[in-house]
Amino acid sequence: MLTGSKTSFKIKQLVPDFKDKTLNFSNTALRSGETSDFTCLPGERVLQRTQPVRKPRAGGGSSLTGALLCTTFRVAFVPEEGVAKTEDRDSVPVFLGEHDVALASIERVVAVSPSRWKVLSARSSLRFHPEELVLFCRDLRVLRFHFEKSCAGTAEITSAIARVYQPSVPASLSSFQRSALGSVGEEGWEMKQYLSNRGTDPQMNWFEGLQDWERELARTGATAWRVSSVNDRFEMATSLPRFNVVPQRILDTELKRSFAHFTEGRIPRWCWRHPEGSDLLRAASFQSNIYHEKHDARNLEALLFGRHPQCVIVEVGEDMPPLSEIQAAHSRLRALCLGDIPASLSVPDEKWLSSLEATRWLDHVRSCLRRSAEVSCLLAEGDLAVVLQEAEDRDLNCVVSSLVQIMSDPHCRTLPGFQNLVQKEWVSAGFRFLHRNNYTRDSDKEESPVFLLFLDCVWQLLQQFPSHFEITEVFLLTLHDRAHLPLYSTFLFNCQRERGRNTQHLSQSYTPVNGWQELVNGGLAPGWGGPSFPSVWDWALHCTPERRDSFRKPSNAPLSPGIVPNGNSEMPSSHELSDCSGPGLLLLFSKGSLVPAPHLLPWRNAGGAASSWKNHRRAPSCDGLPRLERALKGQPLGPRGPLLPLLLGPCLRVWRGCYLRGALQIQVPPPVSSHLHVDFLASEVERLRGRLALAKGLDRHGNCKRAESRGTNQKPRQETTNHNFLFDGNGRTGCSPERRYTQTPTRGQKHPKLPP
Repeated sequence: MLTGSKTSFKIKQLVPDFKDKTLNFSNTALRSGETSDFTCLPGERVLQRTQPVRKPRAGGGSSLTGALLCTTFRVAFVPEEGVAKTEDRDSVPVFLGEHDVALASIERVVAVSPSRWKVLSARSSLRFHPEELVLFCRDLRVLRFHFEKSCAGTAEITSAIARVYQPSVPASLSSFQRSALGSVGEEGWEMKQYLSNRGTDPQMNWFEGLQDWERELARTGATAWRVSSVNDRFEMATSLPRFNVVPQRILDTELKRSFAHFTEGRIPRWCWRHPEGSDLLRAASFQSNIYHEKHDARNLEALLFGRHPQCVIVEVGEDMPPLSEIQAAHSRLRALCLGDIPASLSVPDEKWLSSLEATRWLDHVRSCLRRSAEVSCLLAEGDLAVVLQEAEDRDLNCVVSSLVQIMSDPHCRTLPGFQNLVQKEWVSAGFRFLHRNNYTRDSDKEESPVFLLFLDCVWQLLQQFPSHFEITEVFLLTLHDRAHLPLYSTFLFNCQRERGRNTQHLSQSYTPVNGWQELVNGGLAPGWGGPSFPSVWDWALHCTPERRDSFRKPSNAPLSPGIVPNGNSEMPSSHELSDCSGPGLLLLFSKGSLVPAPHLLPWRNAGGAASSWKNHRRAPSCDGLPRLERALKGQPLGPRGPLLPLLLGPCLRVWRGCYLRGALQIQVPPPVSSHLHVDFLASEVERLRGRLALAKGLDRHGNCKRAESRGTNQKPRQETTNHNFLFDGNGRTGCSPERRYTQTPTRGQKHPKLPP
C-alpha cells in the first residue's frame, strides 16, 4: 500500500509468493492522500496524483470515476469501484493494469479547455487549468480523462506527464526500464530473481537450443535434415542463431566454407516442411565476387536443393514494398486515423475512404498476402525446395515465411503454434526489432513497422477464415500494443547474440572474450547489472486473466491422435530420401511466373573448377514446370491445400479494432471474445435446423412427418479453398462460413422450398 511514510524495499528471504511479499511497498514520493489499490514496481515512484477523474468507456456508456496517477513508469487510473473487491493478487498484472498506459507508449499529451487546447512537451508551460487530458499513444490508442470541478492539481499532473512521457534518448529509455524492473541494487536483484523463477509454458518452443530445433523437425517429419551447431559462438554469422537446420549429408567442416558466399553469412536454412514433402528455406543474396571451387559449389547446391530434384528461388523483394514505403504508408495511416489535434476533435473528413486508399497500406498488405499465397501453392505441389531470398534475409522474408506457414500449417493458427512461429521466424531468425521499432528515436532511417504489417496480414486471414483459427483478434491486438513497449526481450534486440546477454531462457551467456559460460544465481549472468527483461509471451505479467482467456476461441474438437500438428501423418517418400547430387532443375519465380534460371547461381557462371563440374552432366529436364504453373493459377491443390485469401478491393478491410479505436468521434469497442456469442449461435443453428427439417418434411428431431420421404444423396461438401470437410454436431455436412455455395439437386429432385 501507498502511505505518506518512507519505507524501504527489503526482503530477507525469497519466498514463492514473490508478488505478494515483495511488490507491496510504500512510495517515497507520494505527496498527499493514499491509494490502497495501487502497487508500485521495484523502481517506480509516484510523481503526481489527483482525483476525482472520469475516464470514458470505449463505445459509450457511463464513465469510470477514480484517481489518476503519474509515476516514473506509467500513467495509472485506479477506479473507485470494482478494483477494491479483487482479493486474488494473482489476477492483477505485475506491469500494467487494465487502465494503465506506459510512458514509453505515449506519443502526444494534449491539455484541453472549453476555449483552447495545447500540445505539451517537456519544456512547455501550462497557463490554464485543463478540463480534459488527452493522451495519444504510439499504438493508435487515445485515452481521455475528464477532471471534475473539485479536482485539484490538474495542471500539475498534466505537466508532470508531459515532462516524463517520452524517452527520446537511450538514457531516458534505460530510466524507464529501471522504473519497472529495478536497477543494480537490491530491488533490481529481487525482480530478476522473480522473473528467472517464473515457470515457462511447456508448449512454448524458444528455438534457442538444440532440442528445440529437433522437436520442430520431429513435429514436421523432416527426416532429411539435421541441426548444426557450427555457429555456436556466432563466428560464422553474428545475426544467425546458434543452431541452424541444414541437409544431413553436409558436414560441419564443409558447411563452414559456405557462409562467405552469402550476404552477412546468412546461408540457406530450413524453415518448415510441407505435408506433401516440399521444404521451405530462406537465405540472403549471393556474393558474386568470390571464387567458387568445385567442392564449394557442390555444398552450395546441396544447401539449396536439399534432396529434392527441383529448387525454386523466390525473390521476395520483387513486387514487394520497400521498407521506406512501408514506414511512409503507416505514417499516413496514423495521420488519417488520428489526424491532427483540431481535426480529431471535429467532424471526420468526408473523403476518408479515398484518403485511406491513398495511404497504400492495404496495397502493401495485399502484396504480402499475394506473394505468400503463391509460395504456398508451390509448396503444395510437393518434391521441391522453395528458397525465399532477400537482400539481407531479415525483413520481408520474416513476413512471407510466417504467412506461408499460417496458410498451410493448422498448428500455426493455434495460440502456442503462433507464438512458436514468431519465436522461430522473427526472434531467432534475427529480425531487427530494436532498429525497426526505433524505441530511442535515434534510427529514423531504419524504422519500419514490418512486424505490424505482418499482424495486419494475419488479421485479414482471420477475418476470411475465422473457423480455421484458434487465436482471436484480442490476441493480435494485445501483441500489437506490446510491440510498442520497450520492456520485453522479444522486441528489444536485433539478433540472438544480443539477446543472449540478457535473456532468462538461455542456460548460457556469451561474451566475445570468454565465449559461452554457464549461468549462475538462478539463471542470471555473472556481472550483469542491467535489468532482466522478460518475454512478451509471459502474459500473466501484463494481462488480466479475463483478457488471457479471450486469446483463444472455444474448441471442442481436439486433434485426432496420431496426426502430427502440421497435418503430416506419413513417412517421407522414397524420392525425398534419395540422393539427388549434382545440378538439379533451378527455377526462378519472378513477376508471378516460373522461368528456368540455370545461370542464376554465381558458381554455375564462374569459370574454373565449378563450371567444369557442372558441364559434364546433362541439363535437367523441365517436365515439372507446367505442373507448377498450374498450381500458381489456383488449380485444386488436394485435401491439404492452403488457405488462399481473396485479394480484391472489398475483401481486404481496415482493422477497425486497431486503427480506429483511437478516433474520438468513433470510439470502437474492444473486440469481444467469440465464446460470448456461443449461446446466440447455438440458438441460431437450432432455428435453422428446424426450418430445414420442416422443408424436408421432418420434425425437429429428424422423424418423418410424411408417408413418402424424399431420399437425398447427401455427400460431404468440400471447400474449394482448402478442401476441408465440415460437419455439424449430428454428422450432417455443412458449408464453411468462409465460402457459401448453393447445393445443386440431383436428377429427379426438386429444390426444397423454405418457409418464410
